[in-house]
Amino acid sequence: MANSAWTLSSEERSTLERALDALLPPTGTFPLPSQTRMIDEFILARIPETDERGSLYPGLDSSRLKSLLRDLDRNPDMTESLSALQRDRPAQFQALWSLAVYGYYSRPETIEAIQRDLAPAYHGAPLPVGYVGAMAPWDADDPLQMPREPRGAFTPTGGVKRVDVSRLDFEGSRS
Repeated sequence: MANSAWTLSSEERSTLERALDALLPPTGTFPLPSQTRMIDEFILARIPETDERGSLYPGLDSSRLKSLLRDLDRNPDMTESLSALQRDRPAQFQALWSLAVYGYYSRPETIEAIQRDLAPAYHGAPLPVGYVGAMAPWDADDPLQMPREPRGAFTPTGGVKRVDVSRLDFEGSRS
């Protein structure tokens, strides 16, 4: 993890918050990304002050992130700015997207929302015990879990043959 000895100005922080909120608009009881502490506790902790090799998040270190934020801030429509970034600088967009997703889903507030809205047994990373208590244990005597008659088959890759689809009606235009 990088050292977070550097920080963002209030304008840069505001732009990053707007970008994160546009990248990950919440539903249900999920918090806005800007309402979590992901900028200080996740993003700044992972973006190094300098990273000449681009080894952590390609194309992002403190100066490159700040430059990216200035570019995003030029257009008042953050969605348009992010679309342009994705189109023009896909590696930087992917790095920002990865930071946003990993950071957001690491936050306790987001994990609590997952538990409330989607999966009560979810307990966040790491998942060493899976979803203990959420599913019944495997029962080899249950015919739905372990059919008595084998079904399906395996075809090795070399045995796969092309299927002629020329006579299929995909769009309703053939009779």
